[in-house]
Amino acid sequence: MGWGQILVGLGVVCGALMAAQGAINGRLASGIGGPVQAALISFSVGTAVLLAANVAMGNRFELPQATSNMPWWVWIGGVLGAVVVGTAALAVPRIGVAAWIAAFIAGQLGAAVLYDQFGAFGQAVRPATPLRLLGVGFLLLGVYMVRRF
Repeated sequence: MGWGQILVGLGVVCGALMAAQGAINGRLASGIGGPVQAALISFSVGTAVLLAANVAMGNRFELPQATSNMPWWVWIGGVLGAVVVGTAALAVPRIGVAAWIAAFIAGQLGAAVLYDQFGAFGQAVRPATPLRLLGVGFLLLGVYMVRRF
């Protein structure tokens, strides 16, 4: 099995974990006061896990040197993650895991096709072919069907 297959498999696993995360954080939000509090707890636990993993792997940060030549937008990943986790904690209890994940994946793929088309965030350009756009359209139809039926 090649790296590409392994990484696609990991993508499937991570997608399943994202579905669980929305449900878990939705339940947490209902017990502690809301989605912002749930996201704060989720990120705090995640930060602790990442710090422990970093120490266990013997890694160090060279923050000032490593970041001095990076574009401003590299800092917003955590903000985007906070919005996603908080919104999932709000939405999943109201619309369900399936509808949330369908909408989430459709949004991800639609944006990804655009990012690929324009080489956004320093990525290689990969054209938005008619078939790729059709795939996004089918996902949007899927969102409608999962939510409606």
